[in-house]
Amino acid sequence: MKQPENKYLLIDRNDRVYTTYECIPSYLQSQLIPYAKCYTDIDDNGIIIDQQLQMDELSIYYHLIHLKEGVELTTVPPSKYLLPATVSGFADNNTPVSMKMRLSKKAGDAFNPASDDGTMVTEREFIMNFHVNLNIHHLTALKEEFPLFGIINKVGVKEALNPSNRLPFRLNEVNYQVMNRILNCKLIGKAADLFFRRSAIDFYSTYLRYLAPIAPVMLKESHQQQLREIAHYIIQHPAEAGSVENLCSKFGVVPEFLGRPFEQEYHIPVNALIQQENMALAFKMITETNHTLTYISTFTKHNSWEELTEEFEQYYKCNIADLRKAQ
Repeated sequence: MKQPENKYLLIDRNDRVYTTYECIPSYLQSQLIPYAKCYTDIDDNGIIIDQQLQMDELSIYYHLIHLKEGVELTTVPPSKYLLPATVSGFADNNTPVSMKMRLSKKAGDAFNPASDDGTMVTEREFIMNFHVNLNIHHLTALKEEFPLFGIINKVGVKEALNPSNRLPFRLNEVNYQVMNRILNCKLIGKAADLFFRRSAIDFYSTYLRYLAPIAPVMLKESHQQQLREIAHYIIQHPAEAGSVENLCSKFGVVPEFLGRPFEQEYHIPVNALIQQENMALAFKMITETNHTLTYISTFTKHNSWEELTEEFEQYYKCNIADLRKAQ
């Protein structure tokens, strides 16, 4: 019996020859990170599109995959110096956010995207794979900047690479929000560099908290649903969420409910999520609008533009005036 063909998913790329957007099938372009390097593997066995964003300490990889029936995907592991935090549409672990999508395409020649102008429309299921890699050589410096990275030393590199005592690390509403911001970012230059680095840290932080050994809290389905409602509210209205006290008042819960139960479900403390989403909102307003800092500070519920500036510059490690000049 003939063995199925293989296609290879690379966690770490060393090649320098990448594909221009003009050579990518048009129906896929809207699903890609604008301006990120793109590599393609398109043939009769299926389509793999790899995108890469490289930083000193961290790298972001995004894969969009469609395989012909019977074709196997072989994942090529990263080098021993990289620790990946990976979420994949191939892993069926009851993720609340789908990593599969059905995309319509015009019938055409996969080898010549310019001919992608036929009239017959077909649908293909594409599976997403997303990961942030930590270069372990930068761990000491990252720990000084973000003490949370010390979890890797506590659990050990082997456990961080292949966690053995947990359910699979999976996408949830919180890290999905970070991933989605990365995939839809249209910034370029210095502003993009700052945004991608902080977003990569935010995503990887959920993995670090997932690794942390804590005693699990048993939750009823009704409690999980209530936590989902609270997380969704924070993501949609971070400034209005404000604090644990505000959320307890709005949703009629006790502070303890927003402690370990919330962090167990979403791998982030409530106050950290409020800050993360509020800072992302501020970054968007600073880089994409002409609003004054006074207006933005009012919108994000800061007491003054000076308070906003101090928190923002500490969070993103940048000067707001320089950030605005970069756009």
